[in-house]
Amino acid sequence: MADDAKVLAELAELALANGSEAEAEPRLAEYLASHPGDVALLHWTAMLRRALDRREEAITALEQALRYAPDNPGLMHALAHVTLEAGRPAAALFEQAVRLAPAKGEIRLGLASARFAQGEGERGFAELDAMLAANPGWMEGHRQYAQIAALLGKGGMSLSSIDRALARFPQGDDLHRMAITLLLEGERYPEALDRTKRVIAVRGALAPYVLQQAAALDETGQTREAAGLFEELGAPGDTGHAIWLARHLLRTGQPQQAAAVVEPWLAQAGAESIWPYAELAWRLGGDPKAEWLDGQTGLWSVVDLDPEEIGLESLRALLRQLHEGSGRFLDQSVRNGTQTEGALLARIDPEIVQVREVLCREVGRFVSALPASDAGHPMLSQMRGARPRFAGSWSVRLTGSGFHTAHHHPQGWISSALYISVPEGLRDGQGYLELGGAPAGLGIDIPPRATVAPAEARLVLFPSWMWHGTRPFHAGERMTIAFDVARA
Repeated sequence: MADDAKVLAELAELALANGSEAEAEPRLAEYLASHPGDVALLHWTAMLRRALDRREEAITALEQALRYAPDNPGLMHALAHVTLEAGRPAAALFEQAVRLAPAKGEIRLGLASARFAQGEGERGFAELDAMLAANPGWMEGHRQYAQIAALLGKGGMSLSSIDRALARFPQGDDLHRMAITLLLEGERYPEALDRTKRVIAVRGALAPYVLQQAAALDETGQTREAAGLFEELGAPGDTGHAIWLARHLLRTGQPQQAAAVVEPWLAQAGAESIWPYAELAWRLGGDPKAEWLDGQTGLWSVVDLDPEEIGLESLRALLRQLHEGSGRFLDQSVRNGTQTEGALLARIDPEIVQVREVLCREVGRFVSALPASDAGHPMLSQMRGARPRFAGSWSVRLTGSGFHTAHHHPQGWISSALYISVPEGLRDGQGYLELGGAPAGLGIDIPPRATVAPAEARLVLFPSWMWHGTRPFHAGERMTIAFDVARA
C-alpha cells in the first residue's frame, strides 16, 4: 500500500506540473476513501482541487489532514493560504501557522495580507513594521510593507522600513537597490534619481546604481545625461538592463538600435518583459516581424456575453463591496481608481464561481481559434487544450477621469478585460481600451493596433505582452474584471 501512496503522490506532483489535475484527482480520492488518514495524499489532493478551482473541497481535504496531524505547519499554512484565496477570513489560521513555524517569513506575509482582507490593514502594517525592526534584512518583508503602505494610502511611508534598516546598516546594498527599485516601479522617478545620487556618493559608482541612475535620468527627461551612463555601462548583462536601454533608445528615436538590444534576449528567461519593446522597435523601424508578432488576425477577440449568464447585477454589487476595502497598488497602472487585492477568481462567492465558469469557456474558445502554432511566437508557441489556469485576477474600479496607463503583463499568456460597469454618455472615444500603441512616457507617436469601445458584459482577450491602456472619461464608474491566463 505504501508503494501505491508513493505512486499517487508522484502522479499528483506531475499533474500539477503538466495541467492534468482533472485526471489525477479522482485517483487520489479513490485511494483516500479507504485510507482516510494519509496526510500526505490529503495535502496533494487539496493542491489538485485548488488548481481545479475547487477550493471549498481543497479546504475540506486540508481540514481532514489536520485532524490527523494538528501540529503540521505546512498543512496549517496551506489551509490558511487556500482560505485567503477563497475570500474567507484567514487571519486566525495564519496566526496558528505562525505559532507552529514562527521563523517562516512566507507565513507572516500571508498574515499581513489576511489582515488587510479582513479590514485590519493597519494592524497588519504595524505587525510587519515590528518584525522588520527585529529583522531588517528581510527583503520580502520590506516589499510587502511598501505595498501595504500604498494600499492604505500611506505611500509616503512606503520606504520607512528600508530607511530604518539603512540607518543601522548604511552599507546594505540590497536595501539600497530595493528602495530605488520600488521607486522606479512606482514611477516616482525624481525621488529615484535623488536616491541614486545619494547612494552613489556613499557606496560609489557601482554598476547596479549607475543603471538605476541612468533609468531615472531618462524617465525624467534628462536623456543626454542618461545616454552617457548607458554608454559607460556597455552591453546589457540581463533583461532589466536591456529594457531600460531599449526604453532610452526608443525615446530618443533609435528603433533599429533598440531592436538590436532586445532581440538577443527574446529566447532567454524573462523574455515576456522584452517582447513589448521588440514590438515597438519593429513597428517603428518598419520591420515585417512586427506584423508577425501582433498584426495577425485572431490574436485578440471581443465577445459580448449574456449579462444574465454572468449574473451581472449581483456581480456588480459584490465587486463594489470589495472595492470599498481596496486601494491603489504601488506599481499599478490605475489612475483615479482602486484595484482589489488577492486572486479575485479564486474566491468561492457564488457570483465569482458563476462568472469564472463562463470565462473559462470563453478562453477555451479563444484559444481554439488562435492562428496555427508557431514555436518562435510568444503567443502561438504555447500548449493548448488544457483548462485555463489563472496567473492573476482582480477588479479595477475607475471613477471621474480615471484611466489605465499603457502597460503589459509579463506574468501571463492571455490577458483580459470584462466590463461590469460603464459610464453613461461616453463620447469621442472616451474610456476606450487601446491594444498596441505605446506608453505615453516614451513619447512615441504610433497608433494602437485596435481600439475597443466599453460596453457592459463585453469581454476582450489579447496577448499579455501586448501594450494596453484606456483613455480617460469625463465622469461615472468604469468597473472591470481582469485576469491573466498562465502560460503552459
